[in-house]
Amino acid sequence: MTGPGSQSAHTTEGAAIPASAPAPVQPAPVADIRDVLARELFRLRGVRVPVDAFDLDKLPPHVRITFRVVDGDRVLGSGKDLAALQRQLRPQLRATLSARAGALTRTGLTSWDFGTLPQVFSDGEVTAYPALVDEGETVGVRLFESPGAARAAMRAGTRRLVLLGARSPVKDIAARLTTASKLALSNNPHGGVAALFADCVNCAADGLIDDSGGPAWDAEGFARLATRVRSQLHAATSDVVTWAEELLRGAHTAQVRLGELRSPVLRPAVADIRDQLTGLVYPGFLTAAGMARLPALARYLRAIGRRLDKLADNAGRDAQQMAVVHRVQDAYQAALAALPATARTSEPAREIGWMVEELRVSLFAQTVGTPVPVSERRIMSAIEHLD
Repeated sequence: MTGPGSQSAHTTEGAAIPASAPAPVQPAPVADIRDVLARELFRLRGVRVPVDAFDLDKLPPHVRITFRVVDGDRVLGSGKDLAALQRQLRPQLRATLSARAGALTRTGLTSWDFGTLPQVFSDGEVTAYPALVDEGETVGVRLFESPGAARAAMRAGTRRLVLLGARSPVKDIAARLTTASKLALSNNPHGGVAALFADCVNCAADGLIDDSGGPAWDAEGFARLATRVRSQLHAATSDVVTWAEELLRGAHTAQVRLGELRSPVLRPAVADIRDQLTGLVYPGFLTAAGMARLPALARYLRAIGRRLDKLADNAGRDAQQMAVVHRVQDAYQAALAALPATARTSEPAREIGWMVEELRVSLFAQTVGTPVPVSERRIMSAIEHLD
């Protein structure tokens, strides 16, 4: 946002920031100079330097920027740590936003009874991004400091509002499950079958919303969206439950097989596969992956099975292939660390994570296949262009 009310900001020692800096919205220079240094070193020399390798505490205070946020003659806050200053002033910024757009923010909604929701709110001085938010049993309308944060909230808020007016398909689907299916589904990381089914419903609803063009921003559009999603929710949830059964069964089989591998030579590979499984199957993994990605998850688990088939007789080759994956993973994690927090969960950033999974398939289970060519070089290039 461009500034809460008439606030402006100045700094000592040559730095200047807007008064809205407690929650910057538009893409801007990363607040932490270590992120900038790490990114520039990689751009100039191709070397990844971990952010924590730079110890700013060793810099003498007089060469470190002091940030001061002021409202007229009143100092709202100051300090050497911009991120801490942002956190300190964020509640005040949000309060300012709410005061300026009080008629827009809502809470406790169970239906769309508030007309059109603008995608951008601005009064000439303050710019913010309204979105629905999931409050559990209700939804609300809040203002966000960035478009990315608003999009994420709008997705979850739209899903909740659609589901509030939908008949849950869970009871009917659960009643039709075989004993074998119930056993497979009970072996989940969610902490219970109810949480797993909630994940299935959320995943199905998200998929249907995406297929319908995404969230709506007015009452008429939401009514059309809700009607379409609710009419197809039972069938879509049933499909997700079927995928969930296959995925959980595959993950359980892999875990059992890993438990049987006790040779010290295989420990690095076993640890690597366990880490991979943890990243694929976890509480909420169905919704996080999305309906369209579920067949790919099943393929990744089949690839783990192929890797395990060959592991005992192919430990040396497996170690070489694992080293390639780890190089890519290390570069990916370093790149994420150099990004602003809001960019680390962006679609481009998430897509590179899926590329790493495809690389695993190409290295450890070529016969399983990948939908597009993938290589260490391609992923490194994608990482280099991540911003």
